[in-house]
Parts: sequence; structure tokens; C-alpha cells
Amino acid sequence: MSVLNPYLVSMFKYKEIAIYKAKKLSRKYEPIIKSCAINIYNNNVIDGIIIPNVEYIENMVKYAKWTIESCEILCGAMVFGTIYDKLKWRILGFQYCLWLGSVSKCDYGIHMSFIGVLVAMYSLTMSISLEFLELPSSMIFKEIDLCAFRLGLWTVTSANLFYWFKSKMELQYAPGKYRPNDRLNKMELFCQIIGDDVNKVRRMWRRTIKLICLNFLLRIFETYIKNIKKDMIKKEMEARKK
Repeated sequence: MSVLNPYLVSMFKYKEIAIYKAKKLSRKYEPIIKSCAINIYNNNVIDGIIIPNVEYIENMVKYAKWTIESCEILCGAMVFGTIYDKLKWRILGFQYCLWLGSVSKCDYGIHMSFIGVLVAMYSLTMSISLEFLELPSSMIFKEIDLCAFRLGLWTVTSANLFYWFKSKMELQYAPGKYRPNDRLNKMELFCQIIGDDVNKVRRMWRRTIKLICLNFLLRIFETYIKNIKKDMIKKEMEARKK
């Protein structure tokens, strides 16, 4: 936990900086954004394809985001499980982390990946439940905000963990520290013991981040489709009044 707390603080600071930069950029490029939005809404593709099939597209996006979120949960659970079961050892009441060289750093990876999986599970459960139930307002969060939070969580955590791993390997197996043959043997032994598990964590971590990015884009497209649907309903109501 001594490693976890400072990085949680830095994560929230990073979130505030990111929000400030996003607002600054949006003010700077506001005319361009408005022009693009007008061109998008007045596009023939929307009139010819999206508007006639808006209900079908909305349902397909909904099922796609649920599928992607389920895959994200599975990949994230593999990251958490591999670190917890394979990379953190418990021998005779003592704990070791051959992967990063520090148990607290290993615990940091376990905690953060577990939080990411929990948030994804909550987001998926909430999204499905809203289709069938009326949830209290205190239980409802913006899905795009949860997605952005997970993206930041996994990105920051992966940067920290693999920076520690690289630093540990460079220090542990630095040229000149051992004789060349001994250094090569030690590196081969390390790869035999946990090399496959480290590669699995790295692979699943990257897949998780890619799935979150894809999910994030789908959420944006879903918001766009909902706005088109609202405009259609508004136009129908105005037409009825006339």
C-alpha cells in the first residue's frame, strides 16, 4: 500500500491536468470542431443510411460494446490472476516478487488491475441492467466516464510496472556485473522460470488497453447516434404541432 497511495494521488492529478488541457484545446479549435459537426450532421450518409436504420445501428452498437467489455474483463482478469498466482510467490510464510524485485510493486499491479476489472464489471452490469430495470440515480454513472477512467488506470499502471521491470532487468543483469557466460545463464534461467508469464501479462495488458480504446470509440459513436435519434424525435414532434 505504500506504493499504491502516491500513485493514486498522481493519477488524480494527471486527470485534472488532462481535463484542463482538453478544455484548452477545445476552446482553441472550437470553430473547426463546430464546422466539422455541421458537415457531419448535413452529410448524405446520415440522411441515406443512418437515419433510416438508426434503431438497428443503436442495437448493434449496444451488443458490440457489451461484447467488447466482456472481452476486456476476461483479459483484465488474466492480468490480475497471472500476477497474483504466477509472479508473486509465497514460500514458507514469506512473499517474493522475482518479476519486479519488490513485493509492494507486485501488489501495486495486483490492486490496480483488480480495480480495473471491478470497474469494467460494474460498467457492464449497469449498462445491461438499465435496459430492464430502473436503477437509483446514485448507482448510475456515465459509461464514457467509466471507460475513460479505466483507460487512464491501465495506461498509467502499465507504464509504471514495465518501467520498473526494465529498470530491474538493466540493474540485475547489467553488462560487466557477471562474467558473460554466467550473465547469459542467469538470464536464460529467469526466462525459463517466469518468462512466459511475464510475456502473457504484457500481451493481455496491451489487449485490455486496445479493447478499452475500441470501447471508448463505440461509446462516442453511441452518443452520436442518440443525438441523431433525439433530433429525429424533436423534428417529428414539431411536425405534429404544425
